[in-house]
Amino acid sequence: MKLDFLRSLYDEIGGYVSVYIDTNRIHENAPQALELRWRAAREKLTAAGASPATLDAVAHVVTDRDLAAPGMAVFARQGTVTMTATLQAPPRRQIARLSALPHLMPLLAQQPPPVPHLRVNATRRGGEVLAVGGTGDWWRNWAASRDWPLHKTSVGGWAQDRYQRSVEETWEENAKALAAEVVGAATAFGARRVIVAGDVHARSLLLARLPKALQESAVVVDEEVPADSQLLAAAADRALSDWADLDVRDRFDGWQVRLAHGQAVEGLGAAMTALGDGQVLDMFVADDPSSTAIAWIGPAGCDLAASPDELRNRQVRDPVLDRADAAVLRALATTHADLHFLPADLVQTGNPAACGGIATPLDGIGATLRFTT
Repeated sequence: MKLDFLRSLYDEIGGYVSVYIDTNRIHENAPQALELRWRAAREKLTAAGASPATLDAVAHVVTDRDLAAPGMAVFARQGTVTMTATLQAPPRRQIARLSALPHLMPLLAQQPPPVPHLRVNATRRGGEVLAVGGTGDWWRNWAASRDWPLHKTSVGGWAQDRYQRSVEETWEENAKALAAEVVGAATAFGARRVIVAGDVHARSLLLARLPKALQESAVVVDEEVPADSQLLAAAADRALSDWADLDVRDRFDGWQVRLAHGQAVEGLGAAMTALGDGQVLDMFVADDPSSTAIAWIGPAGCDLAASPDELRNRQVRDPVLDRADAAVLRALATTHADLHFLPADLVQTGNPAACGGIATPLDGIGATLRFTT
């Protein structure tokens, strides 16, 4: 999971309001229930010292009568909403928190950002490309195509062979143009996965013209449907979920090998030290909604440690206390490291001395290193 899209949230610290709230409106008394939930959240945040302007900005979002989402996550500071996310289900926990950093881990654990990918509808006229970025942003385009002739004919005569060749050439040109659009979109969005639907022959021509990496990642949907259709979206979700599961398992296997050779670390303290040194390449985290682990932070993204003295030794003045997961996310985002949530079966429990009783990786956190010191 790339976290670069979160970097703007960490330009400043202090006074961050984080709210996770059930906004489901399917029940008859839902508006009244939402009003009560927000009132309780606002009272808690007011008691913690949140500014009225910031709370008014959050209220404008969560009480919007046009809102049609089961849940919302809203982050704000200094009277301005800095980020909102609609949840596909009510939040696992109702949260109203005032802290130095935004509390983003529950959002990423419940609803990870989409993996950059392409959804393509290949036709004999060319096709349609829908590119989905890592933050959910998308871009859509139709590939240029030649309109004549598009279909083979059974008409006989001396010109039949020439006409048939012309049809094949048109299909070839359209597939070539569509492939160029796919490659361009993949480059622009950093997409390494492609889901292809459309005409059988057009799909085959397109796939043959894609680079090997995109060919190998392609999932074919045997339907002629638009690139923005629900059917193609569902196929993409299934494929991306399978890819992500295989990827994290493969990387975690690599972490275990590197750990034995001093090229990886485990445990919250060691992970924070590695993040502070900019060493982390991949971070593995066991989802633990009940975690209360804390960290000391400073103004820079890499300013995090298990104790204030450790930060002072790094010339950080006036360390501030916050949640460890919030500090870890900021460090990952600002050092371009990747976050991976571990499948439950890869997490070994049974160590009562570890945070949350997690034995492997220790404290539910481990990292592979870019370099060792």
